[in-house]
Amino acid sequence: MTSASEQIVRTLDLRPLNVCNGYFRETWRDDNATVIYWLLPREHHAGWHAAAHPEIFTHHSGDPLRITLLDPADGRPRDHVIGPDVEAGQHPHFVVPGGVLQAARTLGDHSLTSVVVAPPFSPGIVSTPDVDDLCAQYPDHAERIRALA
Repeated sequence: MTSASEQIVRTLDLRPLNVCNGYFRETWRDDNATVIYWLLPREHHAGWHAAAHPEIFTHHSGDPLRITLLDPADGRPRDHVIGPDVEAGQHPHFVVPGGVLQAARTLGDHSLTSVVVAPPFSPGIVSTPDVDDLCAQYPDHAERIRALA
């Protein structure tokens, strides 16, 4: 991890996130929603997983974050980039619908985001697919699916 990523981890008191990699800290929770900081450094990626509830990602600093959703209709991976450069087609925030498979990678050294989950996050709302099953279900996209696992 670079010194910039290490500084963010220290300053924001982030901890390893086992559910989908990177580092996080929950900053707010009530009966309706949770908010976390989530840092994804270059050395990590979030493999395929789905949260039962919608997740709202907002980019704060660092490099853009590519969130890839697996289209449930045809298995095609579809990329969405959140970041500060709207003129380059990036979006400051992005909503991942509940139940949709997603994967994520930073497009540089690191990406710092916030993630809002409503209803509140709990580890039990996250599921991870069997990658071999996904590839068998969507053979036209198997290479890309494996690359993001």
